[in-house]
Amino acid sequence: MDSRIRPRRGAPRRRGFITAAVALALAAFPALPLRAQSQEALIRAPVWLYGEPVPGTAPDGTPPVAQIRELSLFVLGGMVYGWKYEYFPGDRLRGVEEDFTLTPIGTIAADDPSFSLTGLAAEYPRIVAWAQYEPNATTARWRRYWDSVTVKLGTGTGRGERVDGAKGIRDAYEAALLNAVRERARKLEKNKPKEVIGEVCLRGEPRLFADAGAFVAELRVLVTINEVVPWSVF
Repeated sequence: MDSRIRPRRGAPRRRGFITAAVALALAAFPALPLRAQSQEALIRAPVWLYGEPVPGTAPDGTPPVAQIRELSLFVLGGMVYGWKYEYFPGDRLRGVEEDFTLTPIGTIAADDPSFSLTGLAAEYPRIVAWAQYEPNATTARWRRYWDSVTVKLGTGTGRGERVDGAKGIRDAYEAALLNAVRERARKLEKNKPKEVIGEVCLRGEPRLFADAGAFVAELRVLVTINEVVPWSVF
C-alpha cells in the first residue's frame, strides 16, 4: 500500500489523534502565503513526521513543527544545491568498511523569505506539509547548473528507524543517496576503487513512507563523479 503523503488545504481533521501541545504548535505556526509566481518556478516537496513518539520511547524535546521545518530545509537544500559526497566502498579483503559522507553545497536559512511551509496540518497519526522554495537570482543559477549536468537520472532507496523520529527520516534519505551513488559508481568502474568523490542532487518530488517499523525514502537523483581514486595509487 502506498502511504505517500499528499497534504491538501482544508483537509478535515480527525478527532483524538494528537496531543494538545502539537495542536497548539500548529496554531502558532501559520502557513506562509505563496507569492504571485508561476508554479513551475517553485521547488516543492511533501514532508511529514509522526506527531507523537513511538510508544515506550521518550521525545527528544524538539517541537514537531520545528522538526518539520528542519526536515524541509534539509530536503529543499538537497533539491536546490545538492551535496558533495565522499564514498569509500567497503572491501572485506582489505578490511575496509564502507563509508559515505555528505556535505551540503549550500544551505537554506530558516528565515529565508523564499522558503515557506504550506498545507501544514495534522492528519492522524502524522503532521504533514508542503515545503516550498522560490528560487531567487542567486539560487536559480544552481538549478541551471544541475539542469546542465549531462548524466542520467538515477534512483535510490534507503531506510531509517521509525523509533528515531525525524533523525530516522534523515537517515532514510542519506541511505537512499548512498545507494544511488553506489549504483552509479558500480556502472562506471569495473574494479572497486578506494574512493569516489562527486556531487549529488535531488530531482522531482521525493517519496517517503513507512514500512515494517521503518521510514523508507525513494529518491530520484543526479549523481556526478568528479574523481575516482584507485587502490593502485597507494
